[in-house]
Amino acid sequence: MHLKCPHCSTVLNVTSPAGTQVQCPTCQGMFVVPQMTPQVNAPVITPREPGSKPLRKKAQPKTEQAEGAEDAEGEEELESGGIPVDLILKIAKIVVLPMFLAVVLFFGLVAMGILEIGSGDDVVDESPYVNDGVANSGNQIQDVMEAAEKGDIYINWVPAKNSATMEGFKVKINHVDWGEVRGRDEGGELVTSNGRPYMNVYLELSNRSDKTFDFKSWYGNQFTAENGAIRTAQLSDDDKNMYYPLKFDDLADLKWWTPSKTFKPAEEGTDAIVFDVPEDFDPNKVENLYLDLPGEAIGRSGSYRFKIPKSMIQGL
Repeated sequence: MHLKCPHCSTVLNVTSPAGTQVQCPTCQGMFVVPQMTPQVNAPVITPREPGSKPLRKKAQPKTEQAEGAEDAEGEEELESGGIPVDLILKIAKIVVLPMFLAVVLFFGLVAMGILEIGSGDDVVDESPYVNDGVANSGNQIQDVMEAAEKGDIYINWVPAKNSATMEGFKVKINHVDWGEVRGRDEGGELVTSNGRPYMNVYLELSNRSDKTFDFKSWYGNQFTAENGAIRTAQLSDDDKNMYYPLKFDDLADLKWWTPSKTFKPAEEGTDAIVFDVPEDFDPNKVENLYLDLPGEAIGRSGSYRFKIPKSMIQGL
C-alpha cells in the first residue's frame, strides 16, 4: 500500500501489515502503519446522450402502514361518492346563492308594485271620432267589439289581472263590486243607494314616467276629444249590452274616488266608477265584462281597455 510519511510527506510503498513500526528512508523518521478501512465501490454513473429521456426510478415497495392509510382513504372516498365537500360549497356559493337572491329580489319588486308580471302593453284606440254631440259616437263600445270580431280593427283587451300603460301612466283594476253604492254627503253623513246594486269598478293609478299628468276622474265625467267628440267610460258584456256611468249628486265622497289630481313622476292614486245596470240584471249570467276608459282623463287620446272575468266580480 502507499502511505505518506507523517514527518516529511514522502510517499512510501509499505508492505508491512498494520500495527508494524517502519522507518522513512528519506527523513529516518519512525511511524506505525495505520489500520486501513475497507473501501466501498462507488456506483458507476453512465452519461446519457443529449435529448434522451432520463431513466425512471423503480417504485419503492410500500410499507404496510402506507398501504393501510391509502386503503382507508379509498374507503372514505367510496363512501362519500368521491365528491369533495369543499367543491360542493364553492359551487353553491358561486351559482346557487346568486340565483336565490335574484329570485327573492324579483318577487320583492313584484310585491312592491315596481315590477309587474305580465303587465299590459300601451293601449291606443285608433278608431275615428264623430263630432255630432252624441256620447262616444264613433267609439261606441258595441261598435268597437263588433269591428274587432269581424277583423276590421285590432283591439287589445287587457286581462283585468294585468295593468295597462299609456305613455307611462299605468291603470290597473283592483276589483269590481256588485252591490250598494255607499258614500258621504257634504256634511259627512252616510249616503247609500238604498240597497239598489250597481257595478262599482275600483282602479289603481300610478305615474311610471318622468312626465306629469293632470288626471280627471272617470266617475260621472264626460271628456271632449280633440275633434270635439264626447267620450265617457263604458262597460259592456259578452252580449254587447251597454252600461252607462252614473254620478250621484248628493255624494261628496266615495270610496277610492279621486275627483282630480296632478300626478308627478312615481306618484300613485286610485279612482272609482259606478255603472248603471237594469234592476233585473243578473251578474251571475255574465262571463266577462268589457271596460273602456278614455285616455282624455289624462290628457291623451285613445283608450284603456280591459276584459274582466266573472271571477273578479265581488258580491255575487
